Amino acid sequence: MTSQIYDTATELRRIIAAGQISEDAVLAITGIPPEKLRSFLDGAQAQATGLSTERLVLSNDESTRLTVLAAQLTEGLPIGDDERLRAALESLTIECRLTTGNIARLTGLAIDDVESALRDPRSIPMETKYHLASRVAYLINAVTRAHDGKPWPTTRTGPPK
Repeated sequence: MTSQIYDTATELRRIIAAGQISEDAVLAITGIPPEKLRSFLDGAQAQATGLSTERLVLSNDESTRLTVLAAQLTEGLPIGDDERLRAALESLTIECRLTTGNIARLTGLAIDDVESALRDPRSIPMETKYHLASRVAYLINAVTRAHDGKPWPTTRTGPPK
């Protein structure tokens, strides 16, 4: 078993250099002040692990936001569309506690299609899958914006009944 540390600065520099995202977009997405992001990307100071008396370029929150963004853009995008749709539906049902009936009514699609997509997205027609995916993406955006980045409560496990 091997273990590798994810190097956020290196990955962000790589995808910026490749034109996959711009530094301006990273600034807009994360809200990190430009001088702090530039200093981080320039490697003026490596993010230390463990205890240190040196002041870090980024706060823990800023570092977390950048790491999550970089990881999702570099490691998450290769995930297949069917798996991504199922994961989005699982997020809505488990974390947000929406039922498949709620999702069906909110998206205007048949509950059978939502339940089938949750079990196996390959089992539904491409046109239905497209409609469901685009509407689920909208729902994810809506709940994320309403949630404002606070951790999801974990007092309950499993999908709603």
